[in-house]
Amino acid sequence: MQHNSFIRLGFCALLFLNILQLILWRDTKYCTSSCENEVHLWDQNINFWSRNYSNETGTPTGCYVVPNYVHFIRFNQPKISYVDMICILAAFKNQRPDKIFFHTNFNTSFEGKYWEVLKQTKGFLNVVTFNYLPIPEEIFGQPLNPSHKHTIFHAADIARIQVMIKYGGIIIDHDTYIIKNLNKFRNFEATINWDDDQYLGCQIIIAHKDARFLKLYLESYRVYKPDLWYYNAGERPTTEILYKMPELIHRVKVIFGLDNSFINPLFERNWPEWRSLYSLHLLIGHQYMLQKKQIAENAYFPVEFNEENIGYYPNTFREMAYDVYDTAGVTWPKAELN
Repeated sequence: MQHNSFIRLGFCALLFLNILQLILWRDTKYCTSSCENEVHLWDQNINFWSRNYSNETGTPTGCYVVPNYVHFIRFNQPKISYVDMICILAAFKNQRPDKIFFHTNFNTSFEGKYWEVLKQTKGFLNVVTFNYLPIPEEIFGQPLNPSHKHTIFHAADIARIQVMIKYGGIIIDHDTYIIKNLNKFRNFEATINWDDDQYLGCQIIIAHKDARFLKLYLESYRVYKPDLWYYNAGERPTTEILYKMPELIHRVKVIFGLDNSFINPLFERNWPEWRSLYSLHLLIGHQYMLQKKQIAENAYFPVEFNEENIGYYPNTFREMAYDVYDTAGVTWPKAELN
């Protein structure tokens, strides 16, 4: 009898805790139209430490805690390239964001014919917001040397974290292609691709502005190593934060397509399995890593893709590019797969 009483008592305690957790989130949930007049979770200041938050299960109500914003950081890049346009269109088409933020260090709009294509894309400008963002010149009193070869990239890495702490949302590199809608990850405090035996991938981060990991990520820059390409962006936060506290993120593996090995099936052949991923980092500036320097007649690497020469390349990226043409309403020709 005493054993049964303990079981009933434990069950009641567990039930009470679950109900209490739901009450804590209930008045701010955003799942149905009845919540539209309430303050969204992503607009609130949330202390995830005190809420005993789980990045395994997400919000207890299953509601979104991350805003449907997509962020791009573009320093010294006023001209939109063909690949830039393709990735922006993919984010617009497949994520259907409430806002697309362009954080730039210039006070003008973008330029070039591919920006004109984007401007003419139905509904695109309705969600676009420009935000002036100076290039960081220091981090915790440590200057970023403008003449160092890594500085502009490290500055963008720092700005990435600062933007996410201010807004929250989904931040991606200019050459990251969103393949499938990411809403299923928006009910987690922070979602990051962290493959086995590798460092975290920063080319796509999904998080609430108050995510615990973001604050610690920025703090980790108190030890800044300018000569190391990926130490502060990937190695240090993995070894100093996530090794010790993996619960701070919802960890995904492979499905955000950040491993360098994807570059070969992406550019050297047609790989239909790309659609099983949620995103792909195109590594467009790393074509030197390709094993093949030619895949067909007139199809050489490295290459600066455009709507004309893309037809020469019977590869995965061509199919990805063609997949967003209709969104932009362009009538550029599409070559058939060989």
